[in-house]
Amino acid sequence: MQQARTYTLDVTPDVIDYHRFHCLTTHAHSMRDRSGAEALAALREADALWRGEPLAGLAGSWAAEIRAGLEARRLTARVEQADLELRTGDFSGPAHDLSLLLRQQPTNETIAGHLMVAYYGCGRQADALHVYEHVRRRLREELGVDPGKDFSRIHRLILQQAPMSELLPAQPDAVASVPAVNNLPAHVDIVGREHELAALQEPPGEGTIIALQSISGMAGVGKSLLAFHAARKLQSAYPDGQLYVDLRAHSPRRRPLTPSSALASLLRTLGLPSEGIPHSIEERTALWRSLLRDRRAVVVLDDAATAEQIRPLLPLGSSSLVLLTSRQRLTGVPGIRSLFVDVLPEPDAMALFTRLVGPERARDADQVSAVVELCGRLPLAIELAAGRLRSRPAWTVRHLHRKLAQSRSRLREIRDRGSGIDRAFELSYRTLTRKQQTAFRRLGLHFGPDFGPHAAAALIGTSVDDAEHLVEGLLDSSLLTEPEAERYRFHDLLGEYALTLARQDPGEEADALERLVDFYLAAALEADLSAHPRRARVDIVPERSAPPPPEIPFLRDELEARTWLLTEGSALVAAEDYARTHGSPHKAAHLAHVLAMFLDAEGLWDEAELMHRHAAQHWHEHSASRAESLARIDLSITHAHAGRYTEAAAAGQRALTVARGAGDPECTAEALHQLGILHWHRGEYRRMLELQQEALEIRIRSNDQWNQARSTNTIGIAHLHLGNSGASFRYFQEALLQFREIGDSRGEAQALNNLADAHLHAGDIESARQLFSRSLEIATESSSRWEQAMTQLNLGSTLAVPEEMDVILDLYGEALASFQRLGDRRNETITRIALGDAFRKAGRHEESLEQHRLSLTLARSIGAGLEEAQALRGLGTAERHLGEHTTARRHLEESLTLTASMQSPEEEARSQDSLAELELSDGRIDQATVLWKSAFGIFIHLDTSEAARIKQRIRYAQDLRG
Repeated sequence: MQQARTYTLDVTPDVIDYHRFHCLTTHAHSMRDRSGAEALAALREADALWRGEPLAGLAGSWAAEIRAGLEARRLTARVEQADLELRTGDFSGPAHDLSLLLRQQPTNETIAGHLMVAYYGCGRQADALHVYEHVRRRLREELGVDPGKDFSRIHRLILQQAPMSELLPAQPDAVASVPAVNNLPAHVDIVGREHELAALQEPPGEGTIIALQSISGMAGVGKSLLAFHAARKLQSAYPDGQLYVDLRAHSPRRRPLTPSSALASLLRTLGLPSEGIPHSIEERTALWRSLLRDRRAVVVLDDAATAEQIRPLLPLGSSSLVLLTSRQRLTGVPGIRSLFVDVLPEPDAMALFTRLVGPERARDADQVSAVVELCGRLPLAIELAAGRLRSRPAWTVRHLHRKLAQSRSRLREIRDRGSGIDRAFELSYRTLTRKQQTAFRRLGLHFGPDFGPHAAAALIGTSVDDAEHLVEGLLDSSLLTEPEAERYRFHDLLGEYALTLARQDPGEEADALERLVDFYLAAALEADLSAHPRRARVDIVPERSAPPPPEIPFLRDELEARTWLLTEGSALVAAEDYARTHGSPHKAAHLAHVLAMFLDAEGLWDEAELMHRHAAQHWHEHSASRAESLARIDLSITHAHAGRYTEAAAAGQRALTVARGAGDPECTAEALHQLGILHWHRGEYRRMLELQQEALEIRIRSNDQWNQARSTNTIGIAHLHLGNSGASFRYFQEALLQFREIGDSRGEAQALNNLADAHLHAGDIESARQLFSRSLEIATESSSRWEQAMTQLNLGSTLAVPEEMDVILDLYGEALASFQRLGDRRNETITRIALGDAFRKAGRHEESLEQHRLSLTLARSIGAGLEEAQALRGLGTAERHLGEHTTARRHLEESLTLTASMQSPEEEARSQDSLAELELSDGRIDQATVLWKSAFGIFIHLDTSEAARIKQRIRYAQDLRG
């Protein structure tokens, strides 16, 4: 039949071998479950149609693709035919045919498995086992994989001389479908990963061009095992095969597989003979996609290197699923869904270790937990550590833990039979560019648990822009993580590996760390200037030989400055320690100075004490009087807040002496100010007032408005405790106006807090509550944990008991937790006293007793006289309510004696009131009346509401006496 410029051969399909072959094989498929004999006959007839190479003599990609497709279909039919023949008990015929097919497809496990069964059925067990060894060797040499599960099962059964019924289904005429191709490597069961497996089993969205799921993560995290298990779970949804190829991005001795080689491997897995595989990558890609077009299979592309490597392997147009594993974050692949695999949660990590070593050796849960934590909860590290324990019968988990914990290098200990975790890391390191390798090594030197781009730039020795680019490459290689925006972190073991590499060149290490110290000094100074612009300072001048100043982050305001200091806190402390211990005491002393306010606000008093002590000594040796005075003032503040009052007084007095000797009015006033606060802590209010007034006079002469406000505020506190309520109100209001005038919100919060306390003392609870609430708002905005906790404590004291007891306990609980985190033992003591008082008011005397016992122990341990007196009073009151009058009397009398010696009228009056209640309970009415009258005489000037209450108690006692 002729058409324009073409000819069409118009014949019926049943005379064309291609169509007849297709009809016969389709008929065989439809009959295999009903009549194995009929299906077998159809397959034999279909095979008889083949006479030489199809489309012989035709060149070009179209002919090659059609030819390869027909060869693949014939191979499938011949394997199905052999399968049916084996099921009927015919072994000799399939043995001959399958041996020829295996020569064409030497790594086809389906053909090899059938041939082993055929040989075994013929009584040729040795030949069957030889087939297994030959194929296993070819798989390892050519594809880098081990035999699959089904192939290994046949080998095991033949070794066991199992009956043929175990190798073949029991019903020869009810023929199952031809086994789908499955060359997944044999693998162990997975532990945990339920969330990840669920994510991998989610169906692709509508309109998806290809179902492509990427699994990324660091070396040893279990990406491949996860992919294998996901493929197994998805078998019912993708019944036409489970195909696997190792792309070898991180093979220790072999280059990554090229896309062309990977395609050849996949095509051979599908049964194509080597001579049927095209040479060009374009033809291989087209053939691969045509073969999978009508199949639903899972394709596992393991250990991919780049997007370029995998693009030709994607079976576009197929309903198959591709699972892609890589240590790289692959981009540039359309439609990819990404799943990042992290280390195991602790319960799963412990379960993995237990499964590997056995429950008998893993009975000590605490030790198992410690071991998996030292392994970073990384599956490969856990497997290596468990393997090492398993190979040492005399070892216990405790012994393994001790070796890991005490070793200078965990990497050396996490190994088994010569294979170590560092080997896996080395393969990742090798794939990096030279610049990325340098960045990886130097970033391992960082002081803190994580770091930002500016610290990275300092360590690497490059610009921030270049550092961000290098860090991005390490992130893409799963060698770094980004737990939050622009904060980067190593996994513990990867960080140790990077540090090990960096320390191989001491010169490189020293230069990088010097740059990092310089960066932290410059950045911390900028942050301190922003957060505390008015504090007394030492001029910091760069050394003459110093390199160009490092790039530092731009901090827009006080809040950003405080946030940066808090984020970098541990690294800043470590930077000072490194400078101090590695020949840079000058930089260490400067760091101690610029970090002083931050360290105090966060309660890092142990670290601060060491820094300021060394700084003070350094400045003394260099005759830098102002710097020495400021360092000793910082040291005094640190000692005072840690409850070390004797040491605080000594440091403060030395600072005052140095400042006066140098004629420095600013430092002299500050030393007086801090010594005055120390006397406040000790309950020595008259001396406190004297020192603060002297400091105020100096500050007025120097026109230092901010410090005038500070002194005014503190003088108000002294008057409040001395019972001068009018003076305290006056000073607090003046300080509040001064702080507002100069725009100091933190000072405003402190003045509001003190003014609220004055209202509380005057019995005006509502005004106190409003002022405390406003103070808390300001403290929260300023992000100071200490100030927030103090205001929470004060606000709780204004609430009603028992009506608002739940709110009170929440406020006190948050404040207590903050003070404990900060290490502020004095305010922890004060909070426990407040908790004890709240429990007493609610009638919960056992709980009150416990809190006051704890507070008394704390107060005595830090030498806090005021808090000791308050704790004794609370303890005695709780004991009175519980009927323990003897110990109550002793504690209350101790409290009264202590308050009298402190010259604190308010506290003395409160102790007199508590002791009076005990006297009344014991029937000693006259003694009670004397105590209440004394207390009334004090409260009438301090707290009118308390005075009124005491007056009622006096009348009640008089009524009892008649």
